[in-house]
Amino acid sequence: MRGSQAQVMDAGVLQVQRGEEITVSWQSLFAGSSFRNAVQTCSAQNGWTVAEINDRMAKLRFTMPSGRTQILYIVKYDNTMEFSVPSAIIFDSEEEFPGLLSAKLLRRNAEQKVGFWCIEHISGKYVYSCMHNAEMQQIDAAYFARVVRALISECDAFEDLVLKLLS
Repeated sequence: MRGSQAQVMDAGVLQVQRGEEITVSWQSLFAGSSFRNAVQTCSAQNGWTVAEINDRMAKLRFTMPSGRTQILYIVKYDNTMEFSVPSAIIFDSEEEFPGLLSAKLLRRNAEQKVGFWCIEHISGKYVYSCMHNAEMQQIDAAYFARVVRALISECDAFEDLVLKLLS
């Protein structure tokens, strides 16, 4: 396929510019060095630009209606992909986390079908992050878009809530 343009037609068929069709599984697209191509393809289908990418990690930036920017990270672990959106709510230590806010996020976890709230340790800080893990064989372009939209929207809504509580 080198030198050809490929376009995803549905959840398992690539249409190659020369008119050939090749059936592939999404799992094979997300495997190995194809991770890069699969993320770029799924992102392009949704009009999104990939900010950074390599064979194991991708980073996408989204300007939200709130005016804030949400950053989504996708990390490939064996047969699992981790989608993560760290919030702007950051603490120096675990002891600083407000119990009421953490309880709200735990209740929110029970309400959501896509994504969950967690605390990530990033660059020596503790961060509320909205995350989703999926086995690669579950992921197609529609599922990819659903996860991305759910996580960035959830994180932005959480930041809105915190800003309202602080004002």
